[in-house]
Amino acid sequence: MRETSLETGEVDLGLVLAPLAMLPGDPTVRLTAGRFARSTLTPEGPATIAVAWDSTAAQARVRTAGPGEEWLERRAPALLGLTDDASGFAPDAEPLRSIWSRFRGDRISASGTLWHDLAFYIVQQRVTRESAAQSWRQLVSALGTPVPGSTMPAPPEPDALADLPYDALHRFGLERRRAEVLISAARTMSGLSAKAFADRARVERALGAVRGIGPWTLSGLATATWGDADTVITGDSGIPSMVSWMLVREPRGDDARMLALLKPYRPHRYRVIRLAFASGSRPPRRGPRVPDQPIRHR
Repeated sequence: MRETSLETGEVDLGLVLAPLAMLPGDPTVRLTAGRFARSTLTPEGPATIAVAWDSTAAQARVRTAGPGEEWLERRAPALLGLTDDASGFAPDAEPLRSIWSRFRGDRISASGTLWHDLAFYIVQQRVTRESAAQSWRQLVSALGTPVPGSTMPAPPEPDALADLPYDALHRFGLERRRAEVLISAARTMSGLSAKAFADRARVERALGAVRGIGPWTLSGLATATWGDADTVITGDSGIPSMVSWMLVREPRGDDARMLALLKPYRPHRYRVIRLAFASGSRPPRRGPRVPDQPIRHR
């Protein structure tokens, strides 16, 4: 086990890390007030990172365990959003100016955990959040990778999925389409060297060639894995309306309208999207409330 301390300044780690824990019951992650833990796969082996922080002291204590503990320790500042530079972001129009004032501790995490993030997004394609959470929980619980020194499993290794028939994943609630995408992605990842993972353009070309991996999944990786502050998540039926409602009080939006509204905020367009989530920006519903609509594309 390795332990270190990091100065966090004004960064709000709860906001930064929330997207990593967006699926309820995720066996790989825990997030509570002032505490975060995540088990994942690194190029040096599985490992767990545990973070405890005191916002008044502006300091976080980081512990890592497992074969990939040194890799996670090196990546900790990026994971916690401490390497994200928001200094050039200064919106002067309302309501964004006030929202940024309320949530100015938000930063963009760059996990670096490509396969973990990729599998996480594929499971969420074209289904409700509730359904995705159940499938992810069952998949990791059954096939996850043990982490020495931790009770939390990491996701399955790509090699554990690459040779499976698609129907072997039906018991996790993955229909043929998502099962085949996940298996194809695992095969692609197995064929990439650890060195290749650092080459974002090469990785995106390789994954973009996988049938079933499209703009939604790739833009999700750009934000989660590489922490790209300017990527706009497209192909999502919920985010455009959230952004349109927050910025101009238009209750319905599409990708084209969202891109037009976000253009003045380059190179911080994803930062604006995060503020829509943080602020709870939701357009009024049409008709009676229905549970958890599917919003995830590919």
